Amino acid sequence: MFTGEIKQLWRYPVKGMRGEALRSAVVDADGMAGDRVFGLVEPGTDKAIWGGSHPRLMGWEAAWPAQCGCADAVSGDPVLYEPGGAAWALDDPELPARLAETIDAERGAAVRPVRDHGRMLVVFAASVRRLGEERGGEVAVERFRPNVLVEADLEPYAEAALAPGTPIRLGGHGFTVDMACERCVLPSWTPDGSNVRDKDLHKHIVKELGNLFGIYVRTGGAARIAVGDPVAG
Repeated sequence: MFTGEIKQLWRYPVKGMRGEALRSAVVDADGMAGDRVFGLVEPGTDKAIWGGSHPRLMGWEAAWPAQCGCADAVSGDPVLYEPGGAAWALDDPELPARLAETIDAERGAAVRPVRDHGRMLVVFAASVRRLGEERGGEVAVERFRPNVLVEADLEPYAEAALAPGTPIRLGGHGFTVDMACERCVLPSWTPDGSNVRDKDLHKHIVKELGNLFGIYVRTGGAARIAVGDPVAG
């Protein structure tokens, strides 16, 4: 058993790009509203372009325009921001060429809708701190691209042992653990698109943590979660 609170929330409108910090978010069986609803592919194919294959992609940001003064709203299409801050509409005909140029996609890059798996990634602050201690320096939580950062009275890395189906409450709403998150190479790249890789970090996660970091959770109903909400499991 553990208790805690939500410390930070993020969503990533376009897979592989940096996302936006939130005050609150709506979550249902499809996952967090506005999260990972678009992705990049090589034009004319289903081959995904992602941060591991094109780490400069993380130099781009994606955010949903605020609606009615609510920064957490999701309406219309997200706005994309290239390195340096220039804004792009999703349907701008010049966007594919600019994306390809800035992320070194020699075969081009096209944005298209995707459907993720209704899962939401939760990372525990104690595990992030312990990983930093083991690595001899702070590890940025943004490397793991979580939706939720939780501060809880749970031992570091203990969340990876939570069995699928284990109930967990976020903001008073019922969720269940789907599975521990098996990590790809993405956390080894700097999360700002600067294209610097820490291969030893990836090796450490594989060797010492069984390549698991964070957990996926799901909910069957509608829930609203917010920074500061209680967490229990």
